Amino acid sequence: MSPESNNQENAKEANIEDVEQDTSLFAAFKVSGFPRIWTSILSGNSGRFSILVVAGWEAFKLSHSALWSSIIAFCILIPVAFVGPIAGAYADRYNKTLIMSLGQSIAAISCLVAGVLVYLGHLNLTLLVITTLGVGIANAIQNPAWSSLVPAVIGVKRMVNGGAMVRIAQQGSEFLGPLVATPLLVGVGPDAVYLLSALFYLAGATFAFSLRNQVPFVAATHRGIYRPLKEAFVYVSTRQRLLGTLLILVGLHCGLTMAYTGIIPKLAEHNLRGSSGGIYGELLTAVGVGAILGAIMVIVVTRWLDLKFVLIITGVVSGLSLVMLGFSTLVWLSLVGAILVGASQSAFMALYLALLQGSTIPEMRGRVAAMSNILVGSTMSSFALLWGGLTNSNSVEWVIATPGLVFTLILGLMLVKIPWLRPSKLTALKFSPTN
Repeated sequence: MSPESNNQENAKEANIEDVEQDTSLFAAFKVSGFPRIWTSILSGNSGRFSILVVAGWEAFKLSHSALWSSIIAFCILIPVAFVGPIAGAYADRYNKTLIMSLGQSIAAISCLVAGVLVYLGHLNLTLLVITTLGVGIANAIQNPAWSSLVPAVIGVKRMVNGGAMVRIAQQGSEFLGPLVATPLLVGVGPDAVYLLSALFYLAGATFAFSLRNQVPFVAATHRGIYRPLKEAFVYVSTRQRLLGTLLILVGLHCGLTMAYTGIIPKLAEHNLRGSSGGIYGELLTAVGVGAILGAIMVIVVTRWLDLKFVLIITGVVSGLSLVMLGFSTLVWLSLVGAILVGASQSAFMALYLALLQGSTIPEMRGRVAAMSNILVGSTMSSFALLWGGLTNSNSVEWVIATPGLVFTLILGLMLVKIPWLRPSKLTALKFSPTN
């Protein structure tokens, strides 16, 4: 099949539950264009995590306060609440790769400006916040574009594999960015890390721009900003209620089970006597390893099991594994718990992305992705501050474990009350190993 015919087919596919999935191990990579999307996501996210390293350190060095480091992280996340909806509307109207490359280019410029200011000795807290907000705004611009670009290029029938592969890229960037940025910060200086981040973003923009002629064209019927956002809200709340349920579910999941990383240092010191920071690093590494394993698990188990069923199982494990992590007093048991946390959360988010974008009509994907990004960014940032504050007056193990238990109970209640969330079967009846 020619690339043009394949693009037309991908543009027409709508519902993932009605499409036979390609269960081969590298299904998404068989499609021309996906390797460049994957590399662009890996490179851009590596830039983001490099910025978190250097900007957080510069904020602490300039202010001598951990509060400013938290403000820097907030600046990276909060623009999705304001810019995300507009970016999602434009991603549905124009070429997604151009918007993706525009966002990464803006991020690269912001990094270069910050790097020059550091080199000249003129960076202060105000300019640091402004340049970091520039990166956050740029990320908010490009996130809905790449989220909706993946199904547009690979098609719904490869969306489970593609969602898992994207998670591998995202988790890999959490290693790659800090792995390169940290020794560069210590050995050369912050200006070099800013330059590195700019190069990461520029590489991502280049890969995205190279796909500008491979994106299926979807005729836009909307104009302006308010009307398309209203259409998206009506769509997920009335016409496609599974999407609305998934958005609520991911907001709860991110707030209750994924906003814990800020209190891991206290957990390591309190439960595991890890005052040197070594155990803290081991726990974060275990979470990262588990996240990659979880994405691989999705590719394997969805050959035989229904997507909604696996989503529910990973959601339950995501909540209960936090209980295990919170109350473990043995290092090896805590590391096992951390691997389970990372694996279940990564698998849950990969399946969520596949179901969300795979159940959305092509002309709505950008706006639905923006709504998802708003929920993920706002809940994780606000709940992270909440859990951190609660550890001042409550034991850290309960602060980690209780949200996990609450999420598990809410998930069970949603299964009882919301019929379209319940899996209609346990196994994947449409299985074709030769797709």
